[in-house]
Amino acid sequence: MNTQEAVVAGYTGPAAQPRRLVLRLLDGQLVLSSDVPEALARAVATYLTGPCPHARLPDGTPYTSLPSSLIAELAAHPHADGTFDILRVY
Repeated sequence: MNTQEAVVAGYTGPAAQPRRLVLRLLDGQLVLSSDVPEALARAVATYLTGPCPHARLPDGTPYTSLPSSLIAELAAHPHADGTFDILRVY
């Protein structure tokens, strides 16, 4: 499987169980992940500490931004709706 990396720039949903991740691709574009599997969401939640500012994607989707340097490994190609599957975070 071909993969790529992206910086996790934020998330949607509650910090204890993020629903989707906002990803900054290498070209700087912000995109959403597909729904984050429950086990991965719990793992991501351990990195989400303290209050963070809220922002909006260009399409108006609200999200909580992150200052961290959390990296996501993604499937190389997006779904038809432009979202990416998350394989792991580190």
